[in-house]
Amino acid sequence: MIRGRALVAATVAAMLTWTGVGAAVADPNIQLPGRDDGTSNCAVLNGRAFAGYIGTGDPQPTRPIDERFATAPTDWCNTNVGYSKTSYGSDGVTFKAPPTVEGLFPYNNAEILAKPVFEPGQTMTMRVGGTEQIKSWNGTTGWGVSNRSIDPLGLEIAWFMYNGSAGLVGQASTLTAPIAQALGQDFPKGFFMMVKKSGTLVPQARLLPMSILDKQHDYAVKLGSKQVGFFVDGKEVGTFDNAPTGKWTDISRQPVPLLGQMWLDSSYWFPLPIPEYNGRWQTATMSHYRQGPSATTPLTFDN
Repeated sequence: MIRGRALVAATVAAMLTWTGVGAAVADPNIQLPGRDDGTSNCAVLNGRAFAGYIGTGDPQPTRPIDERFATAPTDWCNTNVGYSKTSYGSDGVTFKAPPTVEGLFPYNNAEILAKPVFEPGQTMTMRVGGTEQIKSWNGTTGWGVSNRSIDPLGLEIAWFMYNGSAGLVGQASTLTAPIAQALGQDFPKGFFMMVKKSGTLVPQARLLPMSILDKQHDYAVKLGSKQVGFFVDGKEVGTFDNAPTGKWTDISRQPVPLLGQMWLDSSYWFPLPIPEYNGRWQTATMSHYRQGPSATTPLTFDN
């Protein structure tokens, strides 16, 4: 919900001063049609954004995916914004967010979305690493499933997420957390699982040990008709009721399906995204992604 609003607001602001369009556009990326870092822009700033949806613009029927990101995939798109970057190679897809002095932009976000939709009865498993330094990063990262709705009532998510700040804004958020909680807008600080079903306003969240981020792990989200389970290296770490359904429609009556995604950004959310200072680049990597029927999709990878 809040991440989506930030993306739309930052992109609209950028369009007031820059409107170039082409087959490949230079940074800052503002999500007009084109390509960035090897994949097509999801080009979320279109009519559907104002109808409450910032997804791929080209969702595909669900099917099994087994992707290692050695090269830029054709059935994924990026929602990179600003001076963030994504690259592909033997280590998988690497997300890169710039230091503040090299990314003077309202919002920097590196992100990719799978086009084949994700449905109840399926599992997605992701091998994620490169997060050893994330605990001192002023921003967020996360991986899992979302329907990409910016309608607070229609938003559906089931993801792992880190949200943190080492700066003054983070300290302020701790002091004023009761106010934000009363508004139903506060995100936890740290590393956590988060779930929200359409028709509800307040997400459910449960903290995880920050030490998990110290090394690479296999993370899985197993979506059922009523419950959603979270796994780390094949071990269940949480189960939530009120699972996402993927059945929401936007105000134009078009479907808002669930999609697999991962992102890294440089904003702290309290309760709106406020850019903070970072003196270095931050990266995170996804080296393997699978999605498919839960009966045949493993919760961890052998290699």
